Amino acid sequence: MLGYNKAKQELGISYLGSVAQSMKMRLSFEHGTMTYCLYLAPWNMSGYNVCPKGQHCNEFCLNGSGQNKCDELARGVEGSKINRSRIKKTRLFYENRGLFMDMLTHEIESKRAKAKRMGYGFSVRLNGTSDLSPLAFRDPKTGKNILELFNDVVFYDYTKVYNRIHLLGEYPNYDLTFSYDGYNWDECEKFLQNDGKVAVVFYSEKGILPKKFRGYDVIDANDYDMRYLDPKRSIMGLHYHKTANDYKSGHFVVPNTPFVINLDKESDVDWGF
Repeated sequence: MLGYNKAKQELGISYLGSVAQSMKMRLSFEHGTMTYCLYLAPWNMSGYNVCPKGQHCNEFCLNGSGQNKCDELARGVEGSKINRSRIKKTRLFYENRGLFMDMLTHEIESKRAKAKRMGYGFSVRLNGTSDLSPLAFRDPKTGKNILELFNDVVFYDYTKVYNRIHLLGEYPNYDLTFSYDGYNWDECEKFLQNDGKVAVVFYSEKGILPKKFRGYDVIDANDYDMRYLDPKRSIMGLHYHKTANDYKSGHFVVPNTPFVINLDKESDVDWGF
């Protein structure tokens, strides 16, 4: 892409997305797959709502975990350098889709070539901290969406938007894991019955997972992020990651929300002991 570096300089960002940014992506790398992941500003932080079903989980979003947890605790949500960068990227997506797609396709092509040179598998996760349809990532010049532009690349997402299930039948290079938000179990069960996978967030002081949840096998989904490798009709058990919002007067407070299954209190689980 001509002018890629100039575009980054003018926007004041280092990149749109990258590989091995988070611990999960680094673990995927250790399992032989290089994953390009895009992190946008979640919920309506940027003035644009990128999480249409995020009303029950936005307060506990992974956006406020990891390195950004330290940034937010030190500088506040608005002062976080990471948040400011993600806001710029999100506004670019909505306000200049053509430039955004030029930069995105350039980065994916570059990382795919790097993975091939290094002998790694390659995949793309567009929604690290958002829940946008892949069809929204459309090149205005060709009219093709990102799944069509890279039909030889595996794309995968987590979503709380149930009707995206139809994309699985239309695009063989797309994998989708549905996410439990504490209020959508009926949709979760329908997704499971349609050979889908469902992600559930658990908290335990011991850092352990149950064997089953509501009758379904729980798979430990914390060792890597390539959900397309996991068995169907299973619960993807995720450990809760503490966010900046969880700290009150400097002390961690366990989230009181059905979105996070507190295993120290929950009785509807099978420990398998």
